[in-house]
Amino acid sequence: MENKIILIILADVVGWGYFLCWTVSFLPQIYENWRRKCVVGFSFDMLAYFLLSYITYLIYNVTVFFDPGLVFDNSGEDNPVKTTDVVFAIVAFICTSYQGIQCLMYDRGSQKIHSSTIVVCVGCLVALFILVVLKCFGIGSWFLVLQYCGYVKLVVSFGTYSPQVWLNFKRKSTTGFHIGGVLLDFGGGVLSLLQMDIYCFIEHSINQLTGNIPKMALAVVTLLFNIILVWQHYVFYLGNELVGADEQKPLLRGAKKTKFYSVDVNSEEGDFQVTSLSLSVDENTENPRSRKSNSQESLV
Repeated sequence: MENKIILIILADVVGWGYFLCWTVSFLPQIYENWRRKCVVGFSFDMLAYFLLSYITYLIYNVTVFFDPGLVFDNSGEDNPVKTTDVVFAIVAFICTSYQGIQCLMYDRGSQKIHSSTIVVCVGCLVALFILVVLKCFGIGSWFLVLQYCGYVKLVVSFGTYSPQVWLNFKRKSTTGFHIGGVLLDFGGGVLSLLQMDIYCFIEHSINQLTGNIPKMALAVVTLLFNIILVWQHYVFYLGNELVGADEQKPLLRGAKKTKFYSVDVNSEEGDFQVTSLSLSVDENTENPRSRKSNSQESLV
């Protein structure tokens, strides 16, 4: 009996641990967007899929938490949806919505959301609305609605991180995407699976895994894609920093900034002359000083 109480307390502690990891994981990207006043490098398609998944995740968790009998029989087993699941779903929806607002406020460059993403997200929400309306008219059941939410979360989870992975691949850089959120995501996924395993051991049942499919899918897929994103950041594209013109600042206060311009001014019979102009600006005095140099080269 004492061992069971200890395991229950451990499961609750682990649950709040993954809740904190996943909740805090939104903050690095929010801060990064605010710091740069720019969202270039942050995938809008990924954000849209996240928003869709957290809408369905929120509906599923809140409903099952207050009425678990809608999904599975009450057999004396503990509800697979915990308080931490509900709180996280609410916080995740709020944070993701705020990231969407940032994408509207800050510089987006040439990035835009793909039409296919809009079609998928709108289509899923319309289907959810239809199921709810049919239930209100006595057709279908809440079980069907909740199962739909659960499996939308399951399916969308497998593609949520794909747009960000693809964007990093195209740009050959992870600039604009904060790796801190990925590391916290990874920790949250490990703790989430650990909590479900502890409850399975306590109850001698796999109901904690099969009764909360969205949670299990979120944890597993989070681990897989986070490994890919971490690999991209620390191995594939390490040091590939794409910095915009408005972010080119000197490392030391008062240091000089220099820009070089090269112009072809003459080219005939295989010879060409290049004029290079350098402009140095002292940030303290804001006095520009220019220097001009000529070089004669020959094409052989």
